[in-house]
Amino acid sequence: MPTPASAPILDVVAERVASSKRLVPSFVPIAPVLGAFLITVGQDLDDGRDWAWALVGFGLCLAAGALMWLRESGVRTWRAASELEAGRLYVAMKDALQPVAELIAAMPAKTKRQREAEAEKVATQATGALTLLLKDVDRLRAVVYQLQDSGDMTAVAYHGRADTPSPFLKATPRGDLALKMVSDGKDWFEKDTSAATNQAYAGSGAGYQTYISAAIRSDTDGFGMVTVDAPNPGDLVETDRQIVLLVADLLAIAFAEADRT
Repeated sequence: MPTPASAPILDVVAERVASSKRLVPSFVPIAPVLGAFLITVGQDLDDGRDWAWALVGFGLCLAAGALMWLRESGVRTWRAASELEAGRLYVAMKDALQPVAELIAAMPAKTKRQREAEAEKVATQATGALTLLLKDVDRLRAVVYQLQDSGDMTAVAYHGRADTPSPFLKATPRGDLALKMVSDGKDWFEKDTSAATNQAYAGSGAGYQTYISAAIRSDTDGFGMVTVDAPNPGDLVETDRQIVLLVADLLAIAFAEADRT
């Protein structure tokens, strides 16, 4: 699972592999046969024409071998880069999420009031974890929203870009859409708010043009939403969505424990 920082490197390697794969199937099977034929035609080497046939045939065989080497080399490089990035991501996930997990693990032994306070600490730690895991996203902001008794949803923790998160108010298009997402236990990835098919999906537009939101919900109850946003379309990618979903699951455990009587 490559991070945005590793994407340019891995894209270059992937393009190298893809290019060689496009060439190899069409060229390699016929090149050695054609090369051998041309070498046979010019094997007497009696004149310049014979030499030309032989050299072209030899060149075709050499080119086919080089393409095969390029393909295998590209595959090996891709695998090595992927394994290295997977190791880096594992370390980053452990460093970022272990404090969150430790806070959650300590909650069952506490009183309800203490658990409620701990849930807020988990929310704060979770926003910090997201900004650490997505540290290469320019001016990222991570926010945890919680449902209130009024039916609105307000921010209880945020980290990153200094823009203050706007609340989600019921009986408004933006608010109702977010509240329904929490009720349904869904998530949403808007890659470019300016191209949103539904204006409610465009968000508040306060300093960001792309975002990922995920409901914080148990099997029976909705608690709120976690979201990350960034100023420019394309700043967030699908792997970022998977990370947000994981953090949403952890937050659901924390909020459910805080809600337990």
